[in-house]
Amino acid sequence: MSDPGLALQKALLDRLTKPGVISCKVFDSVPDKTPLPYVVLDTEISSNATPISGKKRENRLFYISVWSNHKGQSEVKRINAEVAAALDRVALPLTVGRAVSVSVLRTETNREPDGKTFMGSIVVRILTQH
Repeated sequence: MSDPGLALQKALLDRLTKPGVISCKVFDSVPDKTPLPYVVLDTEISSNATPISGKKRENRLFYISVWSNHKGQSEVKRINAEVAAALDRVALPLTVGRAVSVSVLRTETNREPDGKTFMGSIVVRILTQH
């Protein structure tokens, strides 16, 4: 069976772009000159978690970024919370393989060096099986 990485990316994007889930736009690739705020699907790290016998499993860490130029951290924190609520302990239907578990491990915010832009980040752990 094929690797579920692309199916997982599509499922995450589908979940986060459903109307009413996130209060801003969500991208895999951000178009030039897109106004803030927005959410970006960033990095995925996959490691082998296959037991000695049984189906192939991967432990995947998916990094999602939030970008805001709102004065202060309130907007980025609110959007971080929306993303976390949308993904923590939810069933993600995949077209290839299966998402065994989905959990948000960490959220954080920081001010960018320009002193005006804030970045939020959410780390999601997804165990896939195929």
